[in-house]
Amino acid sequence: MRFTLPALLLTSSLTLCFPSSYGDWTSPHSLQQEKDAPVPLIPFPSQVDWKRGTCPKKAPVSVNKDPALAQSLGKEGYELQIRPGGILIKAATDSGVFYARRTLDQLGARGNYPCCDIKDSPAFAIRGFMHDVGRNFRPIETLKSDIDEMARLKLNAFHWHLTDYPAWRIQSKKYPVLNDPSKRIKNRDVNDTYTYEQIRDLFRYARARHVQIIPEIDMPGHSTYFRNCFGFPMHDPRGMKILEELLEEFCREIPVEMSPYLHIGADEIHIPNGKQFADRMAAKVKSLGRQPIQWAGNNDLPVSGDSYAQLWNDENSVGLPDPARQKNPYFDSTAGYVNSFDPGILVRRNFFRQPCGTVKSDEHSLGVIQCLWPYTRVGDKKNIPIQSPQWPAMFAMAERSWKGLPADGSRFAGKLPEKDTEAYQAFSLFEKRMEALAGNRPFPYWRDSFVEWTVFGPVPKDRQEEVRNSLLAGKSPAGLNPIRARGGNLYFRTRAGAEGLFSKTKPGNTAWAETTFYAARPGTMYAMTGFDAPARSTRRCSGVPSAGEWSQCETRIWVNGKEVNNPQTCRLAGQRRYEKHTWNSPANEIPFDNEEFWWARPPVSFQVKAGENKILIEQPYTGEFQSWGVSFIPVKKAEDRWIADPSCYAKPGREKQDDVSLVPSK
Repeated sequence: MRFTLPALLLTSSLTLCFPSSYGDWTSPHSLQQEKDAPVPLIPFPSQVDWKRGTCPKKAPVSVNKDPALAQSLGKEGYELQIRPGGILIKAATDSGVFYARRTLDQLGARGNYPCCDIKDSPAFAIRGFMHDVGRNFRPIETLKSDIDEMARLKLNAFHWHLTDYPAWRIQSKKYPVLNDPSKRIKNRDVNDTYTYEQIRDLFRYARARHVQIIPEIDMPGHSTYFRNCFGFPMHDPRGMKILEELLEEFCREIPVEMSPYLHIGADEIHIPNGKQFADRMAAKVKSLGRQPIQWAGNNDLPVSGDSYAQLWNDENSVGLPDPARQKNPYFDSTAGYVNSFDPGILVRRNFFRQPCGTVKSDEHSLGVIQCLWPYTRVGDKKNIPIQSPQWPAMFAMAERSWKGLPADGSRFAGKLPEKDTEAYQAFSLFEKRMEALAGNRPFPYWRDSFVEWTVFGPVPKDRQEEVRNSLLAGKSPAGLNPIRARGGNLYFRTRAGAEGLFSKTKPGNTAWAETTFYAARPGTMYAMTGFDAPARSTRRCSGVPSAGEWSQCETRIWVNGKEVNNPQTCRLAGQRRYEKHTWNSPANEIPFDNEEFWWARPPVSFQVKAGENKILIEQPYTGEFQSWGVSFIPVKKAEDRWIADPSCYAKPGREKQDDVSLVPSK
């Protein structure tokens, strides 16, 4: 069966259940249903009715596949009925059956299946993930593993960015010079090319998991290798002719049944014949029976009338797409690149943000594609999902693209909602589900919504000592009203300046964050602790802390009034500081070290006393290259990994706060 966008688009009459509001943000499903869930599920079903009893793993599974069910379930929806004597799956298509079985996998992760009735259907037809292998090659087996994980999360599209300035990764029979290692950018996997058989193999592998691959051949920008090979750019008349021949070759080798879409890039370049180029290449793709797709940002070529648009923007924008302003059918890739932000902001953005600025997809607002661009040269490719939080961001995007939202909540990315709101409760429950389902994959995220702060500031440097002394003396600084804030990832101003408590503040100011927690006995507590980290593209960052220091921004920490130094010393202590972006500079050819990312370092130890302990953190804002804020998340060791430890916020004699672990037992 040809896997096309019209086949993916929702034609369901299944009503999305948006409960009444508690506060000004509502969850797309009942939080009580989630609290009652005996096992963690991502994405959480649209409707579920938990029942008593369990069903043995070996019980029979019956499948009722009826195209007429599309009227009530949509093309990818399903119903599950689990009873002690067996399981019934109802769906209109093979995709619906597949997603029902993925839900069964999660339901049965701890043993027998809990009895329940589930009716579920996605809000968005396209739920995709993009990976750039043009800059840093990744083997087919790694991509297959990624597709397996995507399928478990009910994602259905893999955008495969196959070419970029270092190399043309696609085998070319007509122009083998494109695969010549000598023409490629030095140290950028110059010997690595995907053969057509490998490409077809990955398409078949993905199709079996109901994932459609969208290949991208980027033109005319990001094409240094092309000029190196031919001596002229892509937008030259000779270049356009060669590109048409390359498109013909690709489409001969990869039939339309495998690849009904072909992305032509067209981003980040200005050329005299921009419209002519885009129209000609899109028309060529159309003539080959494929649907063309183009990037649609501020610095891209005009989107052809034949193309679908893929919206993106730079780090400074967090606005939602306005469907009414989009001339072409479009994908939404504007929530922030996985390589640009830290784990906390990415999870919050994707969880609270309304995809496409709409409740659900239609033939115009097609869906979501999340993007990962490992721009800087990568040494060990296993570090990609450690240095960029691939899986936490994808978990949140999978939840939101399947569930949708009745209204946008982007404002909560920089400042978490208050504890007594539905928004906070929904996010806290989702964090627990992520923690439980993280598994053994690299997962640089620790639930942090339980951490409570009192924030003071910001103040200019000439008041820094005065405010510090007041706080250490237990007094409220003159003229400063304390701000209550939540979240172990506490944002004052993200590097892009779009989010945080003090997003309008300029460098030269300082803020303080104070938290109080409780210890049953004196000893050592641990916390994931960090104060800055580089984007994996521009490298801008204050660098690795010097020995004994918490950052290169004069961060200071006091525990119970006594200043403490950082007990950890990194190999790269005092290095890797980049105050300006490093686009097209030699610095981008230096692979990142995991030490440059606080979330890839071990937790920091702190000595505490029995009873109440007070931590005060002073964080100066030294320059716009800095992501200004505090990350401090209490953790504890659970088997072979560190997990969040909310128990330290439970006052003696009271019920432990938020100390409900969903980590499955082995």
